[in-house]
Amino acid sequence: MSLGGEGTSTAMTEIDYRRLFKDLPTPYMVLDTDLRFLDVNDHYLEATQRTRAELLGAYVFDAFPGNAEEIAPFETALREALDGRPSTLERQRFPIPETDGGSRRDVVWTCRHVPVHDEVGRVCGVVQHAVDVTQDVAAEQMRDAVSHEFAHRIKNLLATITVIARRTAAHAQTMDDFTTVFGQRIDAMARTHQLLVNGGWDGMLLSDLLEGELTPFRNEGRSAITLRGPRVMLTSIQAQALGMAFHELSTNAAKYGAFSDPNGRLDVRWVLEAGKLRIEWNESGLEGVKAPDNIGFGSRIIEEVTPMQVEGEVERTFTPNGMCCTIDVPMV
Repeated sequence: MSLGGEGTSTAMTEIDYRRLFKDLPTPYMVLDTDLRFLDVNDHYLEATQRTRAELLGAYVFDAFPGNAEEIAPFETALREALDGRPSTLERQRFPIPETDGGSRRDVVWTCRHVPVHDEVGRVCGVVQHAVDVTQDVAAEQMRDAVSHEFAHRIKNLLATITVIARRTAAHAQTMDDFTTVFGQRIDAMARTHQLLVNGGWDGMLLSDLLEGELTPFRNEGRSAITLRGPRVMLTSIQAQALGMAFHELSTNAAKYGAFSDPNGRLDVRWVLEAGKLRIEWNESGLEGVKAPDNIGFGSRIIEEVTPMQVEGEVERTFTPNGMCCTIDVPMV
């Protein structure tokens, strides 16, 4: 086939259009006026997992059946092109039956339909150029889901910080007391959040949560800390709730318990049985321990807020030699 006029380079005077169509880098198909396949290129066959023999001569919606709602926009666009009007379908979901005959794979295509004319200018078919945007659409849906989840978590986080600020202020004697205690509680939340972020918010190990909270006390030379238990993965909600509880228990241990006495020791043991996680926080080696006379906000976090958030139970018992806090968490 000749192209151009005088001066056209001989290297460009002949083009194999059939080979060009075959090698185009995105899916193309050609239908006749009855919407039967006249030709397809290799990328179309690859995208649909079909052979040329399966498609040529077949009615397009017999080759790729779907329900009326799925087919309607494609048929309308194709017939518009057969009427001489190019058409475009943006991000249209379409089912492609798998070769096993029993399942199907949904794709999202943006399709451009252009009429094909014969030598006298009559429409004799339609060309469809498809661009697969399935991954783009999936990425946008994931982005929207992440944005929604992020907004939800930020809202909950701000609500939690507001409650902590109000309750801490209600029990603080001075502004310095408030600043110190409130800062410590926010730091505890931040440590848990950082561990969750490092894990992709899929959850975190109970042992990592405990180590993160107790490391500062180990760094002070307190070697009488033992942690024992199996590998247990917590959800993000469980981790945040237990992280606050462990912080309050650690703070109380530093003021009145195992971390305030050179002879004090802390043993944390956990077991997982019958769908329930039991955590036992045992402080021992002390003298003259008694239950607090007043219930502060820290105690309320341990005994009231934590069981509500994890949908479990918390019990603290005091002996003259120490304290034991048992936390039961259902693991569904």
